[in-house]
Amino acid sequence: MIRFFTFTLILLTTLLAETKDSNSSTKIESTGTSLSKEPSLYETLLSLDYIQSSISKKVLIFSSNLDHSLTNRSQNDTNTSIKKESSLYGIVNLYDDFFKDETYLSTTNKSYIRLKLGVEANAEEKFDYFNNIRVNLRLPKTEKSLYLFIGEEDAIDDTKTTNDTTSIGIKYVLDNLDILNVNLFAGFRGISNPFVKLRFQYPIAFKYLLFRPIQYIEYSYKNEFKEETQFYFDHRLDSKVNLIRLSLSRYTQTRLKGMNYSAQLSYISTLKHSVGFQVYTSVQGQTDVQTIQPANIKYNVVPTKGIYNYSTGIVWRQHLFKKYLFYELQPLVEFNQQYNYNANYIFRAHIELYFGNI
Repeated sequence: MIRFFTFTLILLTTLLAETKDSNSSTKIESTGTSLSKEPSLYETLLSLDYIQSSISKKVLIFSSNLDHSLTNRSQNDTNTSIKKESSLYGIVNLYDDFFKDETYLSTTNKSYIRLKLGVEANAEEKFDYFNNIRVNLRLPKTEKSLYLFIGEEDAIDDTKTTNDTTSIGIKYVLDNLDILNVNLFAGFRGISNPFVKLRFQYPIAFKYLLFRPIQYIEYSYKNEFKEETQFYFDHRLDSKVNLIRLSLSRYTQTRLKGMNYSAQLSYISTLKHSVGFQVYTSVQGQTDVQTIQPANIKYNVVPTKGIYNYSTGIVWRQHLFKKYLFYELQPLVEFNQQYNYNANYIFRAHIELYFGNI
């Protein structure tokens, strides 16, 4: 008889808990054994409005599944949190999936191949062609830990069109550190320049702001030691289809005097699924000069420390064919110290092939 009543009591308690959970009307509380999942260490320490709920999948903020990766830390507001999340991060997810910029390519655990082919017309320099290839392929039977990479990170302002030497190697992903994203690279830039590089990122989400500090530490045979810090601040506007981004970067390197730094402010919009644009303004500077020799014989300007380049431009991006072929147009004007801060008009156009989710 005692066993019967004990079994009945346990069954009724289970049914009652499931009913309360499905209605989400009140928070589940129990003085005895709790049937709800205990909060993670990240939830306990940070106590932010939105945190990552799908830690087990290791999908980072600004991945293609961003709108499913954050949730309210309080279990009794689960449904409300999903609605807020969709409103807050919907534009970020659209931007991320569409533009495929550095914030996406460096954090996604999906395999992809991206190929850029383009031209650049420069008022101060010659007409030039450029190409860029970037590959991230997951190696089989490695539980998504090892990837073959070709090519590396783009510049923070995405104005680099080519790398001096294409890099190739192996990337190791540490996927058991909650939302702390850590990648270790080892490979070659050319045959004679081996390198190793550590990259880690820790995103923090507030109500209307996403903050992501990123740190690089690198050692290569030719350039020796280099370290770089990047900060991204993303704020969603009330229109829900526009985003303001502030990007800050600084780095030091062996054999380079002082520190180099840059800042960029961008207004980003996705007009519809197949069209997006970005308006930006940026500055680059240095705390010390590397040489007193003029960088441009025409203007014969002696380099000085401080901000040496101002630029502003527009990036227009659109699907050209299906989902893997894009075209991108980028008119900009820069005021560089080597041209005595005279306006230099530049126009870039390129075709991009992107094959993802391989």
